Amino acid sequence: MPDGVEIDTGQVDDFAKGMRSEAATGFSQAAARGSDLHAHGVVFGASITTSDAVSQAKTRYAAALENTDANLRAYRQAAEIFADVAESVARDFASADRSSAQAHARVDKLLGDAIAKATAIIDGSRRAI
Repeated sequence: MPDGVEIDTGQVDDFAKGMRSEAATGFSQAAARGSDLHAHGVVFGASITTSDAVSQAKTRYAAALENTDANLRAYRQAAEIFADVAESVARDFASADRSSAQAHARVDKLLGDAIAKATAIIDGSRRAI
């Protein structure tokens, strides 16, 4: 196609599969491991008299763990969103007139909506902490 964006539906589908795999085995497993590892809470400094510095460090460490957990869950959701939209683009473009303005507008809308949804999830995870 001389103007616009050329879509290789096979590569878009491969991207979708990669994102779906990352959501299922990457971020999801990392979040589960982190949750298991830190289920007991912050235990450092437990066997000494707690000073103000140790209390502050424990509080910050706990917040960092919560933030990491929230981010991993949000990134998993975002990866699923992008996998969904990539699958949709690959499927829709496989049978579409790839040069039509309507097809390009549809791709733009799908991508814009996916970015907005993923951004809202990630921003929401940061506000929750």
